[in-house]
Amino acid sequence: MVFIYTTDLHGDVLKYEAVLKFAQEQKINLVHLGADLLPKGSGILSQQKKFINGYLKKYYKRCKDLGIDVLAFFGNDDIYTRKKYFLKYATLLDETPYSKNGYDFRAYGFVPDYPFGLKTACKLDYDGWKCPDPYLGRPLDCGPKGLEEIPDIEKYFIKKGTIENDLKNIHVITDKTIMATHAPPWSLDLDVCRGGRRVGSKSVYDWIKNEKPLVVLSSHIHESYDVSKVWKAKIGKTTVIQPGQLPDKTHIVVISVQNNEVVSELFLKGKETL
Repeated sequence: MVFIYTTDLHGDVLKYEAVLKFAQEQKINLVHLGADLLPKGSGILSQQKKFINGYLKKYYKRCKDLGIDVLAFFGNDDIYTRKKYFLKYATLLDETPYSKNGYDFRAYGFVPDYPFGLKTACKLDYDGWKCPDPYLGRPLDCGPKGLEEIPDIEKYFIKKGTIENDLKNIHVITDKTIMATHAPPWSLDLDVCRGGRRVGSKSVYDWIKNEKPLVVLSSHIHESYDVSKVWKAKIGKTTVIQPGQLPDKTHIVVISVQNNEVVSELFLKGKETL
């Protein structure tokens, strides 16, 4: 089985087009888009709804017509109330697993809390963990009236639980599980921000070590590969891949899995002009 993995496209149409063109050129019929699918910025709620109902819906239709299956799930910048529009024509890997050639694809989209405002897909990494950096703005979540300020951030996170506890309920059934975690595991140089800060999840690392999936596909930290020059690593026999995603190139990994042997190659492609 061969498939493409890319991530953190954030509604960049040129990157989406580069991925599809590459899949056609390589004759690969499975594309894993990772998380953070949608545009962000001002007017994020209307922007994401428009993108899902417009370009992304047509993109899925084009892929289907070409015989290409598309996997995706929501990340920390994808507003969860937008899922209802997406689910009208596609499934999300964090809600519905996907199987192909005996391999089981799953996903988990939450990340450890960070300094930025939107907290919908943030949790504490484990009990007692705290965001190491001061907040840069008001903590927000998406409620019935749109984006709303969180009045008591400590109570908010206590109520949501932790990444560690969530992962305890996700068990690898076979040695053919391919897991996507938007948060990269800590300590592997896959989670390095500008300035050298490492922001990966210890809970994700421990889960991989204990559950031993075949592959883990991570994302979230766009610049990590540019800073550390590391895009894949090992935890025991598990291959962990985090290609990053910089503005001027489209980061695409081709992954081949045969008899539980994993071979992967990173490509940095120029964005297509429309």
